[in-house]
Amino acid sequence: MMHTTTQELDRLFKAQKAAFGRNMMPTLDERLDRLRRLEAAMVRNRKGFQETLAADFGSHSPMVTDLFETGGVLGRNRYIQTQLAEWMQPSERPLNAYVHGQSSARVIRQPKGVIGNLAPWNFPIECALVMVNDMLAAGNRVIVKASEQTEATSTLLRQAIAEAFDESELAVVCGEDIAFAEYFCTLPWDHLAYTGGSKIGRNVLRLAAERLTPVTLELGGKNPTVFSESGVSADLVERFLYNRVFKGGQVCTSPDYAFVPAHRLDEWIALAKSTWSAMYPSYVGHPDATGTINRRHYDRILGYLSEAEAAGCTVISLNGDTPDPERLQIPMYLVIGPGEALGVMTDEIFGPVTAVKPYTSLDEAVDYINGHDRPLAAYFVGRERDLADVFQTSVIAGGIGINVFGLQGAEPVLPFGGIGASGMGCHSGYEGFIGFTHSKSVFECADDSPLMAALKGPYGAMTQAFADAVFPPS
Repeated sequence: MMHTTTQELDRLFKAQKAAFGRNMMPTLDERLDRLRRLEAAMVRNRKGFQETLAADFGSHSPMVTDLFETGGVLGRNRYIQTQLAEWMQPSERPLNAYVHGQSSARVIRQPKGVIGNLAPWNFPIECALVMVNDMLAAGNRVIVKASEQTEATSTLLRQAIAEAFDESELAVVCGEDIAFAEYFCTLPWDHLAYTGGSKIGRNVLRLAAERLTPVTLELGGKNPTVFSESGVSADLVERFLYNRVFKGGQVCTSPDYAFVPAHRLDEWIALAKSTWSAMYPSYVGHPDATGTINRRHYDRILGYLSEAEAAGCTVISLNGDTPDPERLQIPMYLVIGPGEALGVMTDEIFGPVTAVKPYTSLDEAVDYINGHDRPLAAYFVGRERDLADVFQTSVIAGGIGINVFGLQGAEPVLPFGGIGASGMGCHSGYEGFIGFTHSKSVFECADDSPLMAALKGPYGAMTQAFADAVFPPS
């Protein structure tokens, strides 16, 4: 990988700032052209991205690449293209004619300027570019810092974008180390976005604060799943498992731990074993299996299992598979009833290991979830409509999935973002467009404005009448 220097980053940043200064309000056609070029770049490099992701992860299904890496970028891109003309329109706001006469008020959707986007390794295409759709649609210029941990994909990503865009519109940079990432955060961006872990997220926020740079942080967290009585069924347990293992569990919206009704815990475990074994009699080595990104993370995940076993927890490999240190593949594991101090309960696992906690009432589960850091996602599994309604209104989380995992964060019509420890700001949907837009108020005063007449000095009876109108008669 050819690394970008800080001097080259400075040059790119200045070039984008100058270009934005020459065109601070791109037209609809200009924005659509940029979106279509991004769309074409994803289509043109379909096979290449399949190959680079397989190289970076050791194993990575091309169908997962198509659907959730390049496909995630394409889905949002195409949706935005259908909505952008409406989103860009000024929003007229009604005024009280008795106060303002024929004055008018509106909100103009104005681009912010030059935006930086720090991409993570787990979705090195999707997370690098899916927000770029929102940013370009809002009329901004963008520099993406690709992950240095996915060398092959980041190299192709930079090449693909350079072929489709002038560097003054959109560019990808590849830093060598954490020092480059920190320098990236210190530039005077008009907005800065980061996707990744909370530890680095805090540093991003700290560095951005020096320049009062607004930030969007998508930080993940420990995402709970609550199974109701009806949720303990073969089809729903299976749905949980194949979503849990998606991309090797290396997904910010992946379910992290599960609550199961205490009196049905054994039944739930039996269903998990039987349904998983039917899907994958041998998962390690299967073409669907995604490798762990590197040996450090592989060892970290297995360390949680060793710690839990040492603490006396029941640890179950659902089909008897064992981890493969050559492929860096880990089978599906359950850790039953872990203590709160264990790593499976304190850390975001980011791997195919699920802590399972028995519970006796929905209130108990909800109180536990709300008593901990706000998760990026929370999931309810079951057919009881009343319980699902209570869950979605009672649990504080970035988003809620009911009998689904992750689609609340992947569907282009919905906003996606965290709350509290799981992030700030959002992208996707109309709210994502607004998040990377400055909503600028414009008030145009008419000559017949009674309020303007009342404010004219020296103050007199009309001014007093307006002042008295603010308060109810005594």
